Amino acid sequence: MQNSKLQQAIAEGALLEIHLISGETYRGTGEKGHSAESFEFKTDKGSLNLPFWTIKRYKRI
Repeated sequence: MQNSKLQQAIAEGALLEIHLISGETYRGTGEKGHSAESFEFKTDKGSLNLPFWTIKRYKRI
């Protein structure tokens, strides 16, 4: 997975569907995190702090 394209989508505030390597899928928007290796993902149910390495794939919605 290309982190630079995901980071660009996060910076643009794009609505994303993210599929994690653990099999979970979330829909929401991302915000730059405190660490360069992770970001905060906000869904309608709450927010998650996700390391980039946990993302299996994503798509813009």
